[in-house]
Amino acid sequence: MNGQMNGQMNGQMNGHANGQANRRSVLARISRGELLSLLGVGVFGELLTVAWIAAVLGVEKGQATWAHALGLAAVDLASLVWVPVPLFAWYDRFPLAGDHRQRNLLLRAVGALALILVTSFTSAAATRWAGDALGIVPAVIQAMLPGYPEQVFWAACPVLGASLAYLVLRRLHNARDVEQRNAELQRLALEAQLSALAAELRPHFLFNALNDLAELVHHDPARAETMLLHLSSLLQATLAAGRQRTVSLAEELQHMDDYLALQQMRFDDRLQVTRAVDASVLAARVPPMLLQPLVENAVVHGIEGRVGASQLQLTVRARPGTLEVQLDDDGPGPTGSAHRGTGTGLRNVRERLAALYGEAAEAVLSERPGGGARMLLRLPLEVA
Repeated sequence: MNGQMNGQMNGQMNGHANGQANRRSVLARISRGELLSLLGVGVFGELLTVAWIAAVLGVEKGQATWAHALGLAAVDLASLVWVPVPLFAWYDRFPLAGDHRQRNLLLRAVGALALILVTSFTSAAATRWAGDALGIVPAVIQAMLPGYPEQVFWAACPVLGASLAYLVLRRLHNARDVEQRNAELQRLALEAQLSALAAELRPHFLFNALNDLAELVHHDPARAETMLLHLSSLLQATLAAGRQRTVSLAEELQHMDDYLALQQMRFDDRLQVTRAVDASVLAARVPPMLLQPLVENAVVHGIEGRVGASQLQLTVRARPGTLEVQLDDDGPGPTGSAHRGTGTGLRNVRERLAALYGEAAEAVLSERPGGGARMLLRLPLEVA
């Protein structure tokens, strides 16, 4: 069960990582080592070409020299070394991802064919020019140049080789992105775990919770036992956050309820919570400890220190391909709170959303119409 869940989570994360990577240019990301490897393959190919040119020119028979063969091969390499640049740019423009995979594959093929035709002309022209510059008899040069369609076939070889190099580089870059994203997610998950644990274990939080529990034990033992269960469940969820990339929305709502139950023990009727959750999205996958830091922000900034009842409203709904989570409070708003925090909770939520979903997710804090604060989360709707 755990293996299946982890495989699904890794697949979702890798899909997002590859989707982001496929929109990034291979040329812009090519490393020095990769560039040298490409040049090395090209030089190796030209060394084979030197042997073929030497045989055609009759170097061993004394009809030409190795300098002639090397000169022709050098010009041939110079006439082909530019091929990967427009080819890679063309392939980057039409990625094989999303809803236009077949169309983009066709456009890639058309671009590669056009480049083959151009290469066949430029290579032949460069060879003739080099032959004249080196003083080689034109008839010999003409014998080196095959007619059509053989010329197109030989011109296709470097284009096909560059296409294969593009695919290899794309795979390497995607694998590198996934590895970096995994490392970033592990770091952020650990940070979330530590931040949440620190938040829940703050002395004033434990003091208030335990003090209220001590009072409840005397006159309402059953409720005190319930509060202890909420506290235990919340701390267990906090410790488990670093070991999971996603949990179900239903689990995340339960963790939020544990936190709110402890806070309602403090505020009693002053904290009024309403919710509107679309039951069809309860199985959706979300990052662990996603809601609790946001609810804590709403309590600390919007409710603590106020006299009278305070409203906290949670709305969860599904849009086409998107999960929306909206948290409203009727406090002083994002800029009116007397409490000055560090912003760690909200920043961590945003970083984890970015690491998991890239630009497909966002966390927006704004003024609530009519007063108060509104936190709106949008992330891809994924169901295990």
